[in-house]
Amino acid sequence: MYKHSRVVQLAHGERSYHIFYQLCAGAPSALRDKLKLTGASEYNFLNQSNSLVIHNVDDAKKFHMLVKALNTAGISERDQEHAFQMVAAVLWLGNITFEAIGNGNNVEVVQCEAVINAASLMGCSANDLMLALSTREIQAGKDKVVKSLTMQQAIDTRDAMAKFIYANLFGWIVDKINRSLAMGKEKTGRSINILDIYGFESFEKNSFEQFCINYANERLQQHCYRHLFKLEQEEYELDGIDWTKVDFQDNQECLDLFEKKPIGIISLLDEESNFDKATDLAFANKLKQHLKANPCYKGDREEFGVRHYAGEVIYDTSDFLNKNRDTVHPDTIQLLSSSSEDLLKLFASSFANQSKKTATSIHIEISDFQKQTVATKFKDVLFKLMQQLESTAPHFICCIKPNNKQVPGMYNNDLVFEQLRSYSLLEVVRISRSGYPTRMTHQEFCIRYGVLLPEDHERKDPLSMSVSILRQFDILPEMYQVGYTKLYFRAGQISVLEDVRKQVLQGTLEVQKCYSGPHARRHFHELKGVVIILQSFVRGEIARRQYKDSLESKQKDANKENDEQLVAVLQIQSAIRCWLAQRHLNQLQKSKKLIQDRPKPAKKTTEVKNSSICFRINIFKNLVACCVKPVLAGLACRNFTFCCRRPRKAGFGG
Repeated sequence: MYKHSRVVQLAHGERSYHIFYQLCAGAPSALRDKLKLTGASEYNFLNQSNSLVIHNVDDAKKFHMLVKALNTAGISERDQEHAFQMVAAVLWLGNITFEAIGNGNNVEVVQCEAVINAASLMGCSANDLMLALSTREIQAGKDKVVKSLTMQQAIDTRDAMAKFIYANLFGWIVDKINRSLAMGKEKTGRSINILDIYGFESFEKNSFEQFCINYANERLQQHCYRHLFKLEQEEYELDGIDWTKVDFQDNQECLDLFEKKPIGIISLLDEESNFDKATDLAFANKLKQHLKANPCYKGDREEFGVRHYAGEVIYDTSDFLNKNRDTVHPDTIQLLSSSSEDLLKLFASSFANQSKKTATSIHIEISDFQKQTVATKFKDVLFKLMQQLESTAPHFICCIKPNNKQVPGMYNNDLVFEQLRSYSLLEVVRISRSGYPTRMTHQEFCIRYGVLLPEDHERKDPLSMSVSILRQFDILPEMYQVGYTKLYFRAGQISVLEDVRKQVLQGTLEVQKCYSGPHARRHFHELKGVVIILQSFVRGEIARRQYKDSLESKQKDANKENDEQLVAVLQIQSAIRCWLAQRHLNQLQKSKKLIQDRPKPAKKTTEVKNSSICFRINIFKNLVACCVKPVLAGLACRNFTFCCRRPRKAGFGG
């Protein structure tokens, strides 16, 4: 929940949202060129007040811190760039101006740099943007008529578009951060939530924005009253303890003034907002006519007063109706839907999905949804928030404003005391002092502190045991009360029992240590012996397997070496046989030549053959003695048997 109007309208001395100033001051040059950024003083949405710069605040440095935080939250650089693009589009929309045409009742957009830059950043044409801001398409029967807007209507349309883009951008970033935080975590149903909401506002001139803000504060204040006063005291009474009721200021009458139907302020405001010709003056008169009997209401001609819990506030009804009708026109949604920017398409589709109830066409859906005014939507969101808060165990932090001048070091006693009174903080202190902040059921108390009693008390019922514990440790009767279902203690009393319980548990641990130590050591030694035996078996088995694997490996290596030597022997045999055959051939050829050259002796053929055979046998024996026997001796030591073939008998023709 944030202040939508702050995007387009600023009070004196007030700044808009920090991101506008930080983006203008700290964006890198490449991003500045892409977004066509200039200084913050050049934008109409920012230069309405004299607070463009805050003392001792470096917006450029803050921008870099923001980018770092977005990176930490898991938002990608691409998504960050799209977000900054939407922020720049909002700034340029604020610089779009209008001029009257014709008789002055109609306007057209002034063509300027702002139109071109805004259209470029929004992903649409400049002409489409100008038409969406200066005209409105109306359904007249079966035909559609284009109507030019007045100056105020055009300005309201421009501002509504800017607020719509920024509001959806805000929700989109929050959703991104929530998804990032929830990633990888188991859903337990338990969470810690922080609600930070704007405080009560009262200025010289209070308008519709202050009306909504103060209404939200009234609702939250009642939630605070309910938990701090009403529910607290109701529990005391229902549980039958002695209690003096503390009176407090209930703001139900003020809430009825806002919410009651059909004559509450919001109902009457919505009723008037549905009439196109209704005026703010007529609205003020209607309030005075119907609400004058309510003690929290004070009526006047063009304003009305409400007596809030924090004091009376006078609201100026000027522009109340227009601001309550501050809704996005279907033409604007149509423009965003046709954009080339995915983010704007997402915003438009989300808006259309919210409006899907009974109608079927997009135009009818959006029109039906527009019937809900700003005040009604605000009330619905607030009720959903209150439903969530009711399911929690709340803790409240109240911020006290020291002065109205926003100056450090200044303390206004009257202002501070008035805030203490209006927030009923004095009553809160009173109920805290006399109340019982610590409470437990009898069963819970016995489970936690029953160990402090002797054994003979253990069979008693929880209530009797609880009383016995309190008496045994001399807890003063005025420091606690015994209810039907719970025990109630004043602040600090339960710490006495906690200290004793801590001592008992510490002593128990010492006793357990003395008993458990020897037992654990004995068990350790037994376990150690078993482990050693098991380790010996395992190590033996591992050693045997390793030895077996080693033998098999050596046998494989030996077989491989023998095979290699056998191949070598065969090769040597082959070479020797080849050499012998060649030498024998040469010898035969020489013998033949000698025989042919000399006279033939008178010997027989058989004698020549026998001589040749003997010669060959002698040569072979010599070769075997020199070359083959050493190899055979090496093989013999490896248990190998080797057989040499005798050379074939050959004659001279051989």
